[in-house]
Amino acid sequence: MLQRILDSIIPPKKIPDQDWFALQFEPEKAREVYKIPLPSLPSDDAQVSFTALSGENNMRQAFDFYVHMRSVCQLDKIRRPKVLDFGGGWGRVSRLFLRDTKPQNIYIAETRASVIQLLRDANAPYTAIHNEPPPPIAGLPNDMDLVFAYSVFSHLSEKYFLDWIGYFLEVLRPGGHIVFTSRGHYFIRHLQHLHANEEAAPPNLAEHIRRLKQMMPHPDEILRLYDAGEFQFYPVGGSEELTPSFFGEAFIPLAYLKKHFGDALVDFTEDLPRVDQSVTVLRKR
Repeated sequence: MLQRILDSIIPPKKIPDQDWFALQFEPEKAREVYKIPLPSLPSDDAQVSFTALSGENNMRQAFDFYVHMRSVCQLDKIRRPKVLDFGGGWGRVSRLFLRDTKPQNIYIAETRASVIQLLRDANAPYTAIHNEPPPPIAGLPNDMDLVFAYSVFSHLSEKYFLDWIGYFLEVLRPGGHIVFTSRGHYFIRHLQHLHANEEAAPPNLAEHIRRLKQMMPHPDEILRLYDAGEFQFYPVGGSEELTPSFFGEAFIPLAYLKKHFGDALVDFTEDLPRVDQSVTVLRKR
């Protein structure tokens, strides 16, 4: 009881953005000076396996996404928000919210059992939940302030996308937000480059290009459908529990989002620095 009273009257220490980013590489200092239980970073190999990035480049991408969410969703006005990192991997974005809220208010849901074990091995202070591919998420509160997903809906089928968004709108409090990324023009340009340069690609990348050619239309057709406002899903599959029945490459254009979510759509951008996917923000009325 006393702790709850103190929490309500003593504000958390304010850490400037530049200092908070630097602390990601000094977790001992975060723990000693600010009493924030910041975990150490996983190995470079582990980081690359999730995002093809590591070190400062990896965290800078996550940080730009985090800062964008805090700004658009006005999270600075919410005292110790409850947040869910859906498909959050080892927690490269989740860890950034340790500046804003208590560890027990940060939830990570992951379909892959190996990733849940990775979080536990790292003694990550968040609440990690091993969820099934379709909703719901067992044990998740129904008064969340923010649900976010980086590079998750860029891979899920339309049915799974709509089912998950519908579920998240149920567990959000009124005024809460959903923020997610998906494939857009940046990735289409990447596919066009791969097609145009297949002969010069190293053997491992050439095999990847051949696989994409077999399972996806030509990038020019993907671009046409994207600009026409169509949801596109190509079931190329992934690792472990990520089967082609729901996992692949997904493109979600702005016109589709406007049609399905109307006034709940409060922001959409494909121009966030260092973030190579579109970023969508929905708000629960």
